[in-house]
Amino acid sequence: MSLEFVAMTNAPSAPEPRVVAMISDSRFRSDIQGLRAVAVLLVVLAHAGVPHFAGGYIGVDVFFVISGYVITGLLLRQPPRSIRANLVYFYSRRIRRIVPAATVVLVATVVATYLWLGPNTGVPLLGDVRWASLFAVNWHFIQTSSSYFIPGVPPSLVTHYWSLSIEEQFYIVFPLIVFTVGVLSAVRRRRLALATALALAIVTSSWWSMHLSTINATQAYYSPFTRFWELALGGLLVLLPQQWSMRARRSNAVLGTIALAVIVVAAWRLTDTSVYPGALAWWPCGATAVLLWTGKRGIAGGPSTWLSWRPAQYVGNVSYSFYLWHYLWLMLPLQYATTPMAPWARALQVVAAFACAAVSYHFLENPIRKSKWLDARPYAVGLLLVGCVLLTWSVTWLYASL
Repeated sequence: MSLEFVAMTNAPSAPEPRVVAMISDSRFRSDIQGLRAVAVLLVVLAHAGVPHFAGGYIGVDVFFVISGYVITGLLLRQPPRSIRANLVYFYSRRIRRIVPAATVVLVATVVATYLWLGPNTGVPLLGDVRWASLFAVNWHFIQTSSSYFIPGVPPSLVTHYWSLSIEEQFYIVFPLIVFTVGVLSAVRRRRLALATALALAIVTSSWWSMHLSTINATQAYYSPFTRFWELALGGLLVLLPQQWSMRARRSNAVLGTIALAVIVVAAWRLTDTSVYPGALAWWPCGATAVLLWTGKRGIAGGPSTWLSWRPAQYVGNVSYSFYLWHYLWLMLPLQYATTPMAPWARALQVVAAFACAAVSYHFLENPIRKSKWLDARPYAVGLLLVGCVLLTWSVTWLYASL
């Protein structure tokens, strides 16, 4: 596995630095899709109030490590072209993947709130929605001291957008770090330089997470500075020599089984009162890293086989939309229900959220993500981003004026 960049030339015209060689492993990992399914199901179980799964919020941490792993690999496989072209390509793909589906759910949340809660009850939500459309709602929640876990206070219907905000903030900064390290480092040391930068990020960010979790729980939970280590952990795995994980298939299977069990036990044992993320986040994040590492090569019947089960693959495929839709379906009824909801009602809400996710995946996300027309027109992707933000803000202004 190699990571190489070409530094700036000495030509009089001083052309941009170019990325010319990337890491080699570009195989589709079906086990990663299954791991996404585990992550989203843990989150849904927690928000649905299923007994013994109050700690299912660790599914977000699993997502963070997966995202760091996948995005780092994507960045290092960019074709040989200028850094600016690679950044435009990366950012346009992220916008197409993330923004349209997120916008549709935000608009649907505003409309549903107006219809079910009325024009006055939902007014406090409008500011949250605007911040969510800018993928900065985590900072908004820090400033307003909002939280999932305040007893007796229903959370905002877009609270779950905090994790999307952190991921998008990571996506803005991390490519710049990758390409800057490539330009400034000697050719033979670039892989080591990037790995060192990620290791330093893991150490400093995780230390800050442990420190802040004990003195300011809300800021610790929503701050990117306490979460970036989780994405960096996934990125660091990409830079380790692949042959290390390919030598012991049986050991990989054993380690992967233990890691999967650790994730489940963590979801079972953690509660709303746990000091989190802090040191406790190492349990799901470390276990996810082990699963990503050992899943490169295992034995038949091991965790990589379980995670590659076809239904798990499909849940993993729609996991992004499922994460977006589930919160509206599960939390809006709680804001007007006068009695605890029956388990069958909660199950129907989960099914409805999954149906919305499937429709979104097939008829919104995939057509936009795979559009050849947009591939050839990056400027149109920028207009798409602006249009989505304006649409969301327009709906909130209309709500406020009614």
